[in-house]
Amino acid sequence: MNGPGLPFYYGEPLLVRDQLDLVATRTAAGCARAFTGLALAKWGAGPVQDDALLVVSELVTNAVTATTTALAEPDGLSLVTVRLLGLRASVVIEVWDLSTARPAAKEPDEESEGGRGLLLVGSLASRWGSYTAGGGKAVWAELPFVQPPSTEPTTPPRPWRRPATPYDLDLLHRVLAGLHATL
Repeated sequence: MNGPGLPFYYGEPLLVRDQLDLVATRTAAGCARAFTGLALAKWGAGPVQDDALLVVSELVTNAVTATTTALAEPDGLSLVTVRLLGLRASVVIEVWDLSTARPAAKEPDEESEGGRGLLLVGSLASRWGSYTAGGGKAVWAELPFVQPPSTEPTTPPRPWRRPATPYDLDLLHRVLAGLHATL
């Protein structure tokens, strides 16, 4: 059964699940695409892979923008989290960020270079939405497929919670410095 404000899939049997925490930087979308490709290949969910890579890229890009805009960390670093949930007839991509502002798809003007991400997500996903979670929000998109993953059902997913132990800010700073040095 779904709790208040939770999306439909919190009441569904979960077949498989993978999760990745990423530093909220511009490289996060590429890392999320690689993670998603590997997870879906492992699950045998190849038919949705191309759409999933586009959706996760858009959702993570938006999450990084939202997190850096709403950043509460004094050092300027925070995380975004990507969760992939395999249901019987679909894959759900869920991306958590630090902002509580709900996303809204808007028609961009013709001159705009950005602002089309959620329109793309809406065109690829059978449904999408967001909910408040863990001091921020999670945005999700469902991608249906014909062949479900071939593992046994487990328990339904739990709402996202911020990690109980703080992440290592010194390590995150070193990673960020290394990324900047390679650009």
